[in-house]
Amino acid sequence: MQVLVNKSTASASEIVATALHDNCRAVLVGDKTYGKGLIQSVFELPDGSGVVVTIGKYVTPNHMDINGNGVEPDFRNFPAWNEVNNHLSKCHKQQDG
Repeated sequence: MQVLVNKSTASASEIVATALHDNCRAVLVGDKTYGKGLIQSVFELPDGSGVVVTIGKYVTPNHMDINGNGVEPDFRNFPAWNEVNNHLSKCHKQQDG
């Protein structure tokens, strides 16, 4: 599978893309992702103002912190299928080794 990513790929879409990638199910194609890795909530205060609090953080299945960093794709342009197969084969070997 080839997953297209770019600077607009953020938050949950980055996690889905990297989950497929880290589990050797897909290669990432395109541009570096946005790097939105924080989960935030807004709490209203008694005076009507609010405060934003970070309550969680997204990390990839391989425990990479994407916040502020984004994710670099494997390929800038769509690769040939044999390149995808070679890349995923190497990924499987690294996981098995």
